[in-house]
Amino acid sequence: MVLAGCASSPEIHKGLVATTPVAQNRDHAIYDWQTRHAAVIEYNHTNKPEIVFIGDSIIHYWGGEPVAPKAWAADVWNRTFAGRSVENLGFGWDRTENVLWRIDHGELNGISPKLIIIKIGTNNTGINGADDIADGIEAVCVRAHEAQPHAKILLLGILPRRDEVPPRPVITDRVNQLLQTKLGKISWIYYRDFGPAFRNPDGSVNAALFGDGVHPNHAGYEILGNLIHEQIVQILD
Repeated sequence: MVLAGCASSPEIHKGLVATTPVAQNRDHAIYDWQTRHAAVIEYNHTNKPEIVFIGDSIIHYWGGEPVAPKAWAADVWNRTFAGRSVENLGFGWDRTENVLWRIDHGELNGISPKLIIIKIGTNNTGINGADDIADGIEAVCVRAHEAQPHAKILLLGILPRRDEVPPRPVITDRVNQLLQTKLGKISWIYYRDFGPAFRNPDGSVNAALFGDGVHPNHAGYEILGNLIHEQIVQILD
């Protein structure tokens, strides 16, 4: 499947294609990407999660297992997923193409989750256009569904960023519109855009919910956790 979208600005068509699987090592000062990938494969040998959460550093450093070098809001993670077996497949600095590589190399093998939560794409916004990013996110959903056809997928839109400057806000909004239009009609995908919860009434980003330019602070994770919990209850219960 390929999403139709508007033409992207040529100045942001750089770097790797969002739909071409590839490994990365951009966050090597904090963790080793390949070592974490191996830890996920090993985790799946001994654990059978009900929920798998796929994402970037916003998910990686939130909490849960396999454990990360740091956890910004482990208590919120524990409350959000209380009573559930959840695997954290967040990898710092991941883009859509890196998630595709991970799925292609077995990170969803050997388990049978009921729900896969996907939150990816913000790291693509600096190098890819909206249509490319939407294609990449769609490809992640398709590959996850191929690997786990019985699992539901909760797809989260790209969140606002405190450091967002043009063309990022326009790209993010366009990606989320494309996801709603194309993927929101698929029976095994539940698409949700939590972006408004991180904005002020005038549409500006609520800086009080961010610890830096892109990652939520504790209050931001509280909001994100509550919204995700509501969706889990609706989908699984």
